Amino acid sequence: MTPRAHNLTSYGLSLVVFAAVALWRIAGKTTAPPLAALAGAAMWCLHFARRSAEAAWVHHYGKPSVPVGDLVTEYAYYWGFAAWNAAALFAPSYRGPSGPFVAVGSLVFVLAALCNARAHLILRALRTPGSSARTIPRGFLFERVSCPHYLFEILTWVGFTVATQTWAALSFLLLASGILAGWARTRHLAYRRDFDGKEGRELYPPSRRALIPGLF
Repeated sequence: MTPRAHNLTSYGLSLVVFAAVALWRIAGKTTAPPLAALAGAAMWCLHFARRSAEAAWVHHYGKPSVPVGDLVTEYAYYWGFAAWNAAALFAPSYRGPSGPFVAVGSLVFVLAALCNARAHLILRALRTPGSSARTIPRGFLFERVSCPHYLFEILTWVGFTVATQTWAALSFLLLASGILAGWARTRHLAYRRDFDGKEGRELYPPSRRALIPGLF
């Protein structure tokens, strides 16, 4: 499967699975879901709708296909967490945090999502379709870290977790953060290797970190 088709399937069905489980939980209930559940559902659906749109129209892919093992692992990861988060948010016993937590978490989510989208557009401009050539990203938070898109992805889930405060949200945040931190380190080391300042190559900015400005 091509990376574009894979991501469309992964992200699109993450939205569908979440919606299906949420509707199943809501069916037959006579009381409205709490504010945190509605906010969490909106954040989940907006995130994966945006990621689906980016997979379709924004991202360029250097690899021709995705290995079968990666397909299965990523589908289980996204769809499993979609089901768990929907079940947790719309459980009969769920009440959610107070309004200020929902408001702050939602604000963090929105700001991080906008910054994540901007970083993706910067990366898109660096590569022509079908090309695997690397270029040093410039501008925005790329001046401080190699992978601000991963940092902002993590921050979206920080906002989601603050707003919803479920074990499902916290587990997803922790696992996603570990995965993205590993990817950021790998990409950072690749940038430093490819742009070593030798034989006419550019020197990768030595002050940049992988994911967190000044720290990591």
